Amino acid sequence: MKKLMTIFILTLFSTQAFSSGSDHMMDNGKTMKNGKMMGKGNSMGSQKMMGESKNSKRKTVAKKVKRQLIKMLSDNESLHNSFYKYNAKKVEKHAKKVADSLSKVTDPEIVKLMAFAKTKLAEIEEKSPRESNDQNYHLFSMALIHLINSYDVGPKYNAYSCPMVKKKWVQNSKKMAKVHNPYAPNMPHCGSQNTHH
Repeated sequence: MKKLMTIFILTLFSTQAFSSGSDHMMDNGKTMKNGKMMGKGNSMGSQKMMGESKNSKRKTVAKKVKRQLIKMLSDNESLHNSFYKYNAKKVEKHAKKVADSLSKVTDPEIVKLMAFAKTKLAEIEEKSPRESNDQNYHLFSMALIHLINSYDVGPKYNAYSCPMVKKKWVQNSKKMAKVHNPYAPNMPHCGSQNTHH
């Protein structure tokens, strides 16, 4: 059942994200559009990839819930960083910290939305192969992207993706303007920002 649910979620998000013909920033600063290399530039076309427009409305949440979500997103920054500079021990430690922050979210709708994602955090372990941890972080990140696109948690957290590894993550755009790909140590800045909240 778990495997079937994982396949369903992967199919749902992957189809939406990677078949839209959008453009992506590569590690060398060039843009790839519909599989072809283009010149340098930062494109807003990647918003289409996530089905987001700059003016789309997000649901307002109670101040208490917003603080809880921002705390979880802040903890995710440490998890993202431990994947970026891959350190298995820190990856597990920060995954547990994010799961703990997620457990403190009191909005029942958000708790339900993030239930599957929380199980993926629990599967991120120091002893697991990196590929397995990457996949679990990607699945968690897809749910997190849905959350930040649905609920107003402020402007600093945005969705990112890499067409080369076909994975996504959430990054603090205010702290890191440049793409920091947590999955590809050989191309650490490959990918694009897909939302601009």
